[in-house]
Amino acid sequence: MPESGQPSEAGGGGWIVLGVLNEILLKLASQPDLRSLWHEVCESARWIVPSQRLCVVLANDGGGARVAARYTRGDFEYGAPEGSVVVDAWMVAALEAQRAAWFKGPWTEPRQIDLARAWLLADGPEVVFHVPIQVYKKTIGTMLFALEDQRQIDRKALASATTYALYVGATYTMLKNSLDLAAASAQLRERNEALERVQQELRVQLDRVRAQHEAMLEMSTPIIQVWDSVLTLPVIGTVDSARAARMMEEVLGAVVAQSARFLIVDLTGAQASDASTVEHLLRLFAAARLLGSRCIASGVPKEMVGPILEIGGGLGEIQVFGTLKSALEHVMGVLRRPAR
Repeated sequence: MPESGQPSEAGGGGWIVLGVLNEILLKLASQPDLRSLWHEVCESARWIVPSQRLCVVLANDGGGARVAARYTRGDFEYGAPEGSVVVDAWMVAALEAQRAAWFKGPWTEPRQIDLARAWLLADGPEVVFHVPIQVYKKTIGTMLFALEDQRQIDRKALASATTYALYVGATYTMLKNSLDLAAASAQLRERNEALERVQQELRVQLDRVRAQHEAMLEMSTPIIQVWDSVLTLPVIGTVDSARAARMMEEVLGAVVAQSARFLIVDLTGAQASDASTVEHLLRLFAAARLLGSRCIASGVPKEMVGPILEIGGGLGEIQVFGTLKSALEHVMGVLRRPAR
């Protein structure tokens, strides 16, 4: 069973602890990671407690404990590949102790022995000296020193070991928090970079779609000059507001530029999905007439007849032909007639 030790004033031992900790911090400045921390902690602990072996055990957040580091005669091992999860009740008792304590005759304890404890007791020490690693009065781990003789720990060494463990706990917590923050920042940076790449790809795709849309609009308004002052506009598919505006702009511009006397709008491939398609076409005819162009419609689909009659009361002054060929023949006949 553990026996509590009473720490006294550190005296000169306190200066040793501060000197050791200063060396640890200087080395961590060039290589700030947990492996380096525990290596320096174990390497420097021999100046505080002259032990055969040292085992650092940390409590897990979800309960239980794990071996963080092991050290013996200059050989350091970070963690433990096997038996790193502490299930030994003897080890758990050390974690639950709030003060430094000795475990006398530890090999005689009739409890389960895991690999971590078996390693610590390999040389048959007389006692195991436990020093809690605490942060804000909460025990987060323990430093277990295997000793040949309990007399190796005097009151000054006990106080120094306790102080050392407190500083180790604070240093470990700050370093771990810093590493966790750095990892979280790196993860956030990677996510932001990935998001930026996705946004850039989306922008490229949107630009491509926009360019394709512009090209389709160009193709959807193929104004053809079939003869001097004669323009033809084949309409294929439906005519929405955007396409109607583009058609209006292109057609009226061509009528003015070519001084077109005739505008043939071929509706053979047009689709009247709703009344708005007919409205757009009727406005186009009306605008072209205002500019002095005679409007001709060819190939009017039967499904457009009803909406035309309902909306416009018919095509009025617009001449209608069944096919584009008939419309062109009519225009050519008009143009061949001698002027009066």
